[in-house]
Amino acid sequence: MSTPSRLNEIQPIANKKSFRATPLSLWETPRIRPIRIFLSTVPYDNMKLGYGINKKNSKNKVYGYTPPLGLGMLARAAKEYGCEVVVNDSGPLADDYDSLIEKILNFKPDIIGFSVFTSNFLQTVESVERIRSHPMLKELLVLIGGPHVYTFREETLDGIQADIAVYGEAEIDLIELLEYYDGKRPSLDDVNGIFFRAKNGIIKTEETHSSRSLDHFGFPDWSQFDFSLYRNIPGQIRRFPMTSMVTSRGCPYKCNFCFQAGRFADKYRRYSPELVVSEIEMLQAEYGIKEIQFWDDIFFINKKWVESFCRLVQKRKLDLSWSGYARVDLVTPELLHMARDSGCWNIFYGYEVGTQDMLDFLDKEATLDDAVNATRWTKEAGIITRGSFMLGLPNETPEIAESTIDFAIKLDPDYANFNIFFPEPGTSLYDLAIKSGRLLSKDYLGRAVPSYLPEGYESVKQVQAMQGKAFTRFYLRPSYLAKRIASIRSWEEIRQYIDGALMLLSMKNNRARFAFSTESSKTGNQARNVF
Repeated sequence: MSTPSRLNEIQPIANKKSFRATPLSLWETPRIRPIRIFLSTVPYDNMKLGYGINKKNSKNKVYGYTPPLGLGMLARAAKEYGCEVVVNDSGPLADDYDSLIEKILNFKPDIIGFSVFTSNFLQTVESVERIRSHPMLKELLVLIGGPHVYTFREETLDGIQADIAVYGEAEIDLIELLEYYDGKRPSLDDVNGIFFRAKNGIIKTEETHSSRSLDHFGFPDWSQFDFSLYRNIPGQIRRFPMTSMVTSRGCPYKCNFCFQAGRFADKYRRYSPELVVSEIEMLQAEYGIKEIQFWDDIFFINKKWVESFCRLVQKRKLDLSWSGYARVDLVTPELLHMARDSGCWNIFYGYEVGTQDMLDFLDKEATLDDAVNATRWTKEAGIITRGSFMLGLPNETPEIAESTIDFAIKLDPDYANFNIFFPEPGTSLYDLAIKSGRLLSKDYLGRAVPSYLPEGYESVKQVQAMQGKAFTRFYLRPSYLAKRIASIRSWEEIRQYIDGALMLLSMKNNRARFAFSTESSKTGNQARNVF
């Protein structure tokens, strides 16, 4: 295949490392067999590295994972193009690097694709390095995509030996990439939403698909998932099998700590409620799904949409349990009762902080009174309330953190999570952390290890101690314990409470120095993960 005609017209971006240029051809055209694509998450212990939980999963209960929906979307698109595709979810399958390589060898793919988060970027680097050093895999085309690529853009390829980084609407961009390698597009720079390496640097192509209706994209290839693997965190699911689901992309709000509201924020779009409910009917008929966690940034963002969804669920008489995320200023008593009647049993609120000044600083566009009202209305509707709070924020002092803990106790949600603030790249708080000189690490160290030290704190240990104090004060209240015991409805709930308590206790043993340097159970050598 000839060299792309327009490469010399595009200004390259400097490449810091001498990785190979992106291959311009992969096979003879026309092809005589289907393209084989291996899509995978990377080996990563989400509970330990993400949450600082040191309790090991039992053989039959792997907590902390939900289906990799993005890879499922790519699988569906690629299969429609005629490819043979497999999705491998390394986390719940307990893959280490050796078993991952073995699976790739057995499948014999033409293309490998990895989903990359900032939290697992180092593990992705290691996975790609293993591929590049293997004599039977080193020439394969390696693609990466996901939130980390979307945020860091061309910088991502400076640190990893992948060939192409996809930052756009990957379901369409992947097909355009396959069309290029099939000789149906004249050059790589005619493929939307990618970064690739030319001999003189990294090339960026534009993305023109971001305004498309989500109904155009369809849903994941659900057949790729073993739903018995997925349990998320204890207490968040009542019925199995379960799955997560996303009904929208983007967020119209501008919270300055949130990746979705950062400088690369996506246009807000949503599937029609009719399409969503029809997909749920299919999931129940073909896979026996009993519960869905909606992972939209704000499921309750549009009252009319939610009302239509609830009416459709009831009209079609679906036996469904579901949960979702909401803003405290967007719910009403009427909407919450309608949600409950359609199967909603659990709503997650981002309370964030316990003072109005800090809430305004975060650009939340909500008030503490909104939080009080939403929590009360949710309880009155008979729906479980969950909420998240952040500690170790810029402008925070230990006294302000105590106010956040006090507010959490005043609200008294059924469950509360106290995360240590992580400056998410692409947000204004990330820029502030960089400018302040108090960013301790650009690597994601989990929600129990500070990567930023506020001026109001003397040490990392003080921030971690505040997190421990928050969990202790909230969960060890006699009134809270009595309420939880009285609410137990089954032995399964008792088992989940025990697992959850053991996980919280294990966080006290979290050791930051092991965040990325731990022993591999198979080799005994130092590696970048926990198995």
